Amino acid sequence: MGSFGENLRREREMRGVTLEEISAATKISVRFLECVENEDFSKLPGGIFTRSFIRSYARYLGLDDEALLAEYQQLTRDHDEPDISHWSALRSRPTEKKPTRLGRLALPVAVLLLLVAGYIFWRRSQTATLPRAPAAPVAAASAGSAVTPATVAASTAGLSNAPSVGSAASSASLPVSGATASNPPPSATLPSSPAALNLQIAATERSWVTVKADGRTVFQGILHPDNIETFQAAKDFDVLTGNAQGVILTLNGQTLKPLGQEGEVKSVHLTPASLTQSTP
Repeated sequence: MGSFGENLRREREMRGVTLEEISAATKISVRFLECVENEDFSKLPGGIFTRSFIRSYARYLGLDDEALLAEYQQLTRDHDEPDISHWSALRSRPTEKKPTRLGRLALPVAVLLLLVAGYIFWRRSQTATLPRAPAAPVAAASAGSAVTPATVAASTAGLSNAPSVGSAASSASLPVSGATASNPPPSATLPSSPAALNLQIAATERSWVTVKADGRTVFQGILHPDNIETFQAAKDFDVLTGNAQGVILTLNGQTLKPLGQEGEVKSVHLTPASLTQSTP
């Protein structure tokens, strides 16, 4: 019995099949197929992608894919599978929960706001119950009546003893000028918030893809022809694909330039500045 890769190569050669034929049918690059036959698994994406390569290879040759996968897992049981995160342009950093004062101050702030609201409500209710100022006595201007010093003093005393709220109510009741009422000042225009990034990935060929939005992995898997996936981010995207020719990227409605050739592993970092690199 030969090794895992030698058995695969022997089965392929017995059937007279070339690596190029398998690559054309499975959309797996010849370089990856050679790594499978040479058992050079460190140069493969690893995880579900390597198992998918072996499964497609076996099915094309008419072999038992489950038996080959079991043999592969037995072969790599004592070896850690390579991590594809080092292919990405940016590594996601683990978020650490930092202690914040907001949680500790939430209850005191809420109590303080309730006290302020209660005080304002109490002041308004007290103001509404104050008596209005009595009208100032005016001497009757009838025939034979005269304005005496005592009448003037009584009128002055009535005005001076009137509560201030009465004056406020009188001034509030004055009509607003027509120009001010009909032409209010224009409201200030608030600055609009920056628009988020919208990324659409359309697959024209079978391709494995990893997508990170703002440093967080939001998709990792295989896209088949005519598959379309849409993602959103506030700042940036990081896209990694094993078949650069098999995917089309559209950022905020603008189609970007092709990533590369067939079977080429390609990573790209997308920001709002990437819109200047769009192509019709």
